[in-house]
This record gives sequence, C-alpha cells and structure tokens, in this order.
Amino acid sequence: MRTVTSCLALLWIFAALPAAAADTPAATVVVCTSIQNNSCEGADTKFAADVGKLWGFSQVTNVSDKIVHVWFYKDKELGRVDLPVKGARWRTWSNITVAKTMVGPCRLEARDSSGKVLASFNFTIQ
Repeated sequence: MRTVTSCLALLWIFAALPAAAADTPAATVVVCTSIQNNSCEGADTKFAADVGKLWGFSQVTNVSDKIVHVWFYKDKELGRVDLPVKGARWRTWSNITVAKTMVGPCRLEARDSSGKVLASFNFTIQ
C-alpha cells in the first residue's frame, strides 16, 4: 500500500508540472526593417547605418499586463517602451530611429513588468 501511495503521489506531482510550465511567461524578440500585416519584415542581425528606423517585434505568451522593450547601443540604454499585452498570446512592436553615426553592437531586450528579461536579440549597425 505504501508503494502505491508513493507512486500516486509522484504521478500527481508530474501531472502538475506541465500545467505549471505552460503558464510560464515567455517571449521571442527580433529586429527588422518594417512591420507588415502584424509580422516582422526584413529581419536580420546586421543593418546599414542609413537604415533610418528599426523595429523590434515580440511574440509573448502568458504575460499578464505588459512587456517592456529596452533598446541598447554599445551597452548603453537608448530607451524603454512599455507595450500593453491584451491576450494570452500577443504580438507587439516598438521602433527606434537610427542615426548614421550609430555604428556598432546593439541589443533589444523584451522584459516583463518586473524587469525580468524574457528574450534578447543582438544585432549590429554597420
């Protein structure tokens, strides 16, 4: 009887794990040259300095209220954009204007409302 009870307890624990993992906030983030039909167009890791504007595109799951896009140039924060999330699965985006003198490594982070980094994307302006 003791073995059966232990096995049932383990089954109950393992059955609960996937449900908990499914509710974990998650995000992807990518940088591109435009947004078309709610999708990222021209995604890449290298962009010309004369690109003018870049877009950060995120798809999020199980994020309750908002995500924050944090843009970096050479590890210096350029800006933050709060983006509302209105569903269990949501797509959203922000943009930055790129100066022709902005040459070097850059990064875009998608963070939850508490500041935890959910996803990060490194790119270069050349």
